[in-house]
Amino acid sequence: MDNLEDKIRSILTEELQNAGASSSNGVSNDSGENGIFDNVDDAIAAAKVAEDSFIDASIDTRNQVLDAIKTGFKPYIEWMAKQIKEETGMGTVDAKIAKLNNALYNTPGPEILQPEAETGDGGLIMYEYAPYGVIGAVGPSTNPSETVIANAIMMLAGGNTVYFGAHPGAKNITRWTIEKLNEFVYQATGLKNLVTGISEPTIESVQRMMKHPDIAALSVTGGPAVVHQAMTSGKKAIGAGAGNPPAIVDATADIDLAAHNIVTSAAFDNDILCTAEKEVIVEKPVKDQLIQKMEAEGAFMVTNKADIDRMIDMTINKNGTPNRKFVGKDATFILDEAHVSYTGTPKIIILEADKDHPFTLTEMLMPIVPIVCCPDFDSTLKTAYYVEGGNHHTASIHSNNLVHINKAAHRMNTSIFVVNGPTFAGTGVGHTGASALTIATPTGEGTATAKTYTRRRRLNSPQGFSLKSWN
Repeated sequence: MDNLEDKIRSILTEELQNAGASSSNGVSNDSGENGIFDNVDDAIAAAKVAEDSFIDASIDTRNQVLDAIKTGFKPYIEWMAKQIKEETGMGTVDAKIAKLNNALYNTPGPEILQPEAETGDGGLIMYEYAPYGVIGAVGPSTNPSETVIANAIMMLAGGNTVYFGAHPGAKNITRWTIEKLNEFVYQATGLKNLVTGISEPTIESVQRMMKHPDIAALSVTGGPAVVHQAMTSGKKAIGAGAGNPPAIVDATADIDLAAHNIVTSAAFDNDILCTAEKEVIVEKPVKDQLIQKMEAEGAFMVTNKADIDRMIDMTINKNGTPNRKFVGKDATFILDEAHVSYTGTPKIIILEADKDHPFTLTEMLMPIVPIVCCPDFDSTLKTAYYVEGGNHHTASIHSNNLVHINKAAHRMNTSIFVVNGPTFAGTGVGHTGASALTIATPTGEGTATAKTYTRRRRLNSPQGFSLKSWN
C-alpha cells in the first residue's frame, strides 16, 4: 500500500511540475543557471514551479535540503567572508566568519514547527504551521550571504520557496551564494530553484517583485523607504528596519565588564550590525571611569571640537544619512581621513556628546560611538528611550540593580534587549539563542525564525480525539 501511495504521489508531483512549467510563461525548473535568471518574472515563475512540488515534500526532505546547505557551505566560510569584505568594503573578515557560522549552524529548521494540540469534551483542536508559498526577500549589503543563508533555512524549513532580491552593492557574492545553495540542494535531493534571484538586481526589480501576483509574502531588510514599500504592498510583510541601539550604563554597573562588552560589540564588523551599540548613555558618577576603561579596551577618545566637527562633515551627508564611504570602515581609516592623530590601532572612536548630537541621533553604521552623560538613572533611561527613536529595535543595559534592569527592559520595549553583555548576543553570535539576521521591528515579529514564515492553521475534529474524556 505504501509503495502504491508513493507511486501516486510521484506521478502527481511530476504532473504539477509539468503543469507549472507550461503555465509560467514557458519557464521550467530546467531554466536558469542554479537559480539565477535574467529577469524577475522568470525567476519567480521558477520558484513557483519549485514550490508546487516542495509544498508536498516530507519533513525529512526539508531536513535533507537544510543539511545539504550546511554541509555544502562549510568549506567556503572563510573565502566567503573575504569576498563579502572585498565587494562591500565594509566590516572585518573575522566578524563575517562568525556571522556566517551563526547563520549556517544556529538557525533552527523544521524542529521548531511543532504542532499544538488541545483535547477535551469538544474533541481535538490542532494548530500547525503551513507555508505561505513563494516568499519575496530583500537583503542588505551589510549581511549579504548571511541573510541569504539564514532566510533560506528559515523559509525552506517552513515549506516555502524564495525569490531573493540582492542589494546591488553586494550582487556578486549574493549571486554566488544563491547559485552554490542550489547546487548543494540539487546534488543532495534533485530539487531545483528553491531559492532564485536575478543576475543584475536593481531597485526597479525589487519593486516589480513586491507587486508580482505569485509572491505570497515579503521579508524585507533595509532602510525605511523599502520597508514602507513592502508594508504598503498589500501582501503579508515582515519588515526589518532601522535601529539606533543605546547602551545604558548605570552607577551600579561592573565598569570593567561594561567597557569590555561595549567596545568589543561596537568594534564587531566595524559597527555595521543594526543591533550594535550606536551610543552610550551613562550616569555621571561612573562616566569618567567608563571612558578610562573603554580606552584601555581599545577605544580612542576625540576631544578636540574642530576634529569632531570635521568628522561630522565628513561622515554625515547633508540629508542626514551616513556617508557610505565610511560605513563599516575601520576606525583608523576614519581618523586618517579626518587628519586626527592617534597611537596604536584604535578599535572604535568615542567622544562626549549630548542627546541631540548628530552622532547620537544618526544610525552611523561605523565605529563612532558618542557618550552621553546624565545626572541620574531616571534621566539616563529617558535619554536612552529618546535616542532609540521609537525603532523598537535593540537596547542594552549594564547594571547590577535588578529594578533598573527590569524598568529599562520594560520602558525600552525593543525587539532585542541585552543585560550585561554585548548586543551581538541578541543576534545569536556565540550561540546565545537562535540566529537573528532578520529582526522585524516595524511589523513587530521581532527576531525571525521558521515560524515567522509560516501560516498558523487550525484544525477542529469535534468527534475526536481525546483520551481523557468522551462526550
